Amino acid sequence: MSSTTTWKRRPFPLTQPLTTFRWEVRSDRDGVQAIGECPQCRCVTKNVIKLVQHVTKGPAKPLRDLDASGEPRYAMCECATWHLDRPDGVSDGCGASFYIALPPGGLSL
Repeated sequence: MSSTTTWKRRPFPLTQPLTTFRWEVRSDRDGVQAIGECPQCRCVTKNVIKLVQHVTKGPAKPLRDLDASGEPRYAMCECATWHLDRPDGVSDGCGASFYIALPPGGLSL
């Protein structure tokens, strides 16, 4: 994508999870990775989801439990493209956050 695309914080709604991401199991220790096109800047982005999700309140949840629920996963653009006006401390992405739908058959963990 063009390096002249401006960085902009933009959330996409949970009601429109993306279904075009490809899911890959990395390893038992490293979790799974979703690769696809960012809905804002159209760059390829990757999101890694660990097998154990740490939460701020309550116990950590294993990814297998979250996969069984079938709920879309929250993700942020983490593309390597340089975007104008990116704030200090933000090293990648265009500022978009979105939800990724799990594959119809679930993840093969």
